[in-house]
Amino acid sequence: MKNVTKLLLVLSVFAIGFSSCSKEKRIEKQLYSKSGKWNNTLYDYKYYLNGNLDGTAVYTNTGYIEFKKDGTYTWIFTADGDTDVSTGTWSNTEDQLSMIEPGNPLVWKIVEESKKTLKLEYSENSNIIGEEREVYTLTFEKVK
Repeated sequence: MKNVTKLLLVLSVFAIGFSSCSKEKRIEKQLYSKSGKWNNTLYDYKYYLNGNLDGTAVYTNTGYIEFKKDGTYTWIFTADGDTDVSTGTWSNTEDQLSMIEPGNPLVWKIVEESKKTLKLEYSENSNIIGEEREVYTLTFEKVK
């Protein structure tokens, strides 16, 4: 009976490890598959000062990100008549997407992902004029 219990424990550990690795690989392939292009359909910004919501901005259809299999990306962002182009490298885990532009590494939390939708969140804290927190939530849809 002890041997059966040990065997089940070992198999459980392998199954958990395998499923984590496969989710990471699945997300990676979803990001760069087909054209690798994802339209930024919703950009939601929230600013908190001392724990209170103090400002928001919401934009729709603000550009796109194109992920390439070689681990590079191009991000075109347009809002209020201004366009910003960013390029860099990317990598992912099962719950984070790291995008590294020279001098500006960002680690996004993967809030939701599927073959057609990707929702990311990034937050930043500072204490310049009080307890400040900025939260960026971006929703993308895969280009066919």
